[in-house]
Amino acid sequence: MDTVLALLFLASSAICVIGLLKPSWAGKATRGQVFKFYGLGAIAFFFLFGVFMEPVEQTSTITKPVAHEYQIIDKNDTSFSGRKRLRWIIISPSALTQIDRAETAKVAAMDLQKQTGADLAQIWLEVAPFTAGQGNQLAMATYIPDGCGNSGNDCDGKKWNVSASGVQLTDEQMAIWKAWRENREQFMPDGYVDEDRLKEFLATKFDTTPDKITLPWIERDNIPE
Repeated sequence: MDTVLALLFLASSAICVIGLLKPSWAGKATRGQVFKFYGLGAIAFFFLFGVFMEPVEQTSTITKPVAHEYQIIDKNDTSFSGRKRLRWIIISPSALTQIDRAETAKVAAMDLQKQTGADLAQIWLEVAPFTAGQGNQLAMATYIPDGCGNSGNDCDGKKWNVSASGVQLTDEQMAIWKAWRENREQFMPDGYVDEDRLKEFLATKFDTTPDKITLPWIERDNIPE
């Protein structure tokens, strides 16, 4: 229907334009008759075309998460009698999106749980080795096959707890963060970091001002199972 109406609209419009130039070519005596017949007809066909035109179906593209290669840089054992709990700290530089980081952490948790038979397998996906253990993980995944929590007694059936961030850090942010970690001990006279002095030191090193010396804060979102 919409195709027929579109053709009628085009034909009426074309004849109207020709008839306005010379009415006799459109089979009418005056330009007014041409417009009244063909012009109004074109308007009517255009309106009907809009009414009967089939809506265009919009297809949404769903990006599937990809698990990337990872490297284990550390391992912690928090097991107790009757409950084997293991944590692995990994890095995966090629995992750049939130969903890929979450998937990488999940696959690592499943792989390592299968290899070790852990009752609880936890993965911390870190930005880099020098950022490990600072609470700024790019993704965290805890896999509990029996669904009985950390203790083994809270059996609510929940097997996964996954969170991830899509943050993209610049080379400058990474360089400042690494320099902070490498030089912080020089500015800990009483066991606490003198941040003002450390910022002044790093500002000179990076040819900037102390207020520009900041460490990234990475927020993760919970990822549904």
